[in-house]
Amino acid sequence: MITFWRVFKSGFRNTFRHAWLSTAATAIMAVTLLIMTFFAFSIYFVQSQLKEVQQKIDLTLFISDDAKDEEIKALQAKVLTTSGVTTVEFVSKLDALKRLENSSKEGSKLAKSASEIGNPLPASLEVKLAVIDDIGAINKTIRGYPEGAIITETSYDSSDDNRKGVIENIIRISNAVTRVGGVLSAVFLIIALLIIFNTVRMAIYTRREEIEIMKLVGATKWFVRGPFIIEGSMYGVFGATIAVMALVPLSRVINQFLVEKLNAGATVGYFSSNFMLIFLAIYGLGIIIGALSSWLAISRHLKL
Repeated sequence: MITFWRVFKSGFRNTFRHAWLSTAATAIMAVTLLIMTFFAFSIYFVQSQLKEVQQKIDLTLFISDDAKDEEIKALQAKVLTTSGVTTVEFVSKLDALKRLENSSKEGSKLAKSASEIGNPLPASLEVKLAVIDDIGAINKTIRGYPEGAIITETSYDSSDDNRKGVIENIIRISNAVTRVGGVLSAVFLIIALLIIFNTVRMAIYTRREEIEIMKLVGATKWFVRGPFIIEGSMYGVFGATIAVMALVPLSRVINQFLVEKLNAGATVGYFSSNFMLIFLAIYGLGIIIGALSSWLAISRHLKL
């Protein structure tokens, strides 16, 4: 226990020996952790939006008024066997009229007008998909079935329905956020590793005579290497502390904007309820990055 305390104390002191390098290492660590946290939030938010869209009707197949019940049932059964389709629900012309009537005051007026002219609303099949990304391929597959001849139009290829554009935009944004977040996180992670690596290398060079003396008096490898591992870990702790201190006021400022403008209430609620877990993850990641950088520097420049 005494040996560990000495190693820890020595490593802690080393953190402050090279002020500029220590400041740079801590700053880049804080920025790296902030970027990783931001993109983790962004990816989670976009994925939650995708799930929210997926919980709604993914694909609607509008049926010709001339279609017979047998043809509709045959199409429904065929669509249900399509790979990627989970459920298929039939909505009659009367059901469609009732939905319009109950949707809003404006919808009630439209439903009344529609019923007066003989209910022009088509019957439809509402198709639920397992993966929303497959909607284009599934739409094309269903359109190619012989039973699909009774389909007049689908929500995916309808020029009056913006669902196709919404889905494609969400998927595009999701892919872009994942790529950009991954690249930026990787870049700053490498920068953090290099800066801490060089800081520890400098510390090894500065203390080379002290290390030689320790080796001569029989110090264990752990006793020699330990302070440098602690030093790297401390950069992670300091960087995580700065990142957390920045996240607390920042989250309070942007939470209202995210909820009101981006409808991110579920995502904000998830991160708020797991704030302590996120804090621990940030500290854990910082310590791992710092310790790994130190270990790489020790392996290359500290020969025992």
